[in-house]
Amino acid sequence: MKQILTIAHYEVVHIFKDRILFLMVFLIPLLYALVFGMIYVSGTLQHVPLGIVDLSHSEESRSVVEVFENTPNFQVIPSIQTYADLEAGMKNGTVRAGIVIPEDYAQKLAQHQLTQILTVYDGSNLIYGYNTRKYLQQELNTFSTNHTAAYLSGLGMTKHEITNVMDTVSFRLQVWYNPTFSYATFIFIGLVIMILHQIGLLGIGLTVTREKERNSWIQFLCTDIPSWKIFLGKILPYFVINIFNYGLLLWIAARFIDVKIEGSLGVILLLGFLFNVILVSLGFVISLYAPNSLQVTRYLMLLSVPLFVLSGLTWPSTHIPKFLNALAQVVPYTWMANGIRQATVKSLGLADLRITVMVMTVMAAAITFFALTFTKRRNPPVQSGLSMNNSVTYPMKAR
Repeated sequence: MKQILTIAHYEVVHIFKDRILFLMVFLIPLLYALVFGMIYVSGTLQHVPLGIVDLSHSEESRSVVEVFENTPNFQVIPSIQTYADLEAGMKNGTVRAGIVIPEDYAQKLAQHQLTQILTVYDGSNLIYGYNTRKYLQQELNTFSTNHTAAYLSGLGMTKHEITNVMDTVSFRLQVWYNPTFSYATFIFIGLVIMILHQIGLLGIGLTVTREKERNSWIQFLCTDIPSWKIFLGKILPYFVINIFNYGLLLWIAARFIDVKIEGSLGVILLLGFLFNVILVSLGFVISLYAPNSLQVTRYLMLLSVPLFVLSGLTWPSTHIPKFLNALAQVVPYTWMANGIRQATVKSLGLADLRITVMVMTVMAAAITFFALTFTKRRNPPVQSGLSMNNSVTYPMKAR
């Protein structure tokens, strides 16, 4: 145990001496989480900029305008007066949706004829598009229902009779797990796990390569300290730091970003523990076989985006091509990102997440085994580039 702690102390000293490494393992995860948190802190999308083109200019059309002026879902942009203004506003992003009330709106209402209000929205941004369509349908359906009720009341029908006519078929809508459609709850935890994934792998992934570049790795290989003690001593500081960052970022998500984090604390900690074991073990193995720190940095940065997209966190895995989905199933991030979402948002327990826990346990055991049993053998230098001829013979000229 003393040998493990000695190696761990050596690594801790290096972390605090290397300013860049210190910032990377301690402050970068926090900084990334705060930046993403400020982006998604609102959680739900409201005050969508809306342009209203009132071609009727009647009392009836004014009541339509008031519906959208009095809802927090939209922010009416007064500079939009004509259809040309609406087109220009949609192109430059001044507005994201539009309402066009026809010239004969009041006349058709007076004649009890079908009249249509044109609604348009910008579908180039799916988040804006989905929410805008939902809000437009919600406000116009409410307005249409109130208008029909007022008309029936004008015919002398009682409130009870109007209710019987309009409520022939009714439905009740329930949204489970994320009733506010909070985008922060949807995406933020996945981003936190990706931050821990990249920083965790990068931190431990540079430990052995750093020693190789300084020609100090030979000192570890030549000692009588067994491989498993070198591994444990090297990864211990990073394991502790990663666990600390995991708890800190989840606390920030729940406390300041208002992300829904419920469920069993034990399950959340178990997932974090297994994921951390995978990260430090995998990072150590990568560092063993990587030729230098530059290669580790390059490849880990290149992998971050594909891993995030393939995980099924932002796009359902059922709609990802089978061969890509199969590839994603061997990636630890896929299991961790979806497992932590189910544990925190759906409050699933250990029984419901047993497959996720089993897969991550097998991954952790397999990778840790390779890390613990690495061969203490120094690889010969790669023979490439120019070499010096120290023999007594000389190359012959080609004839």
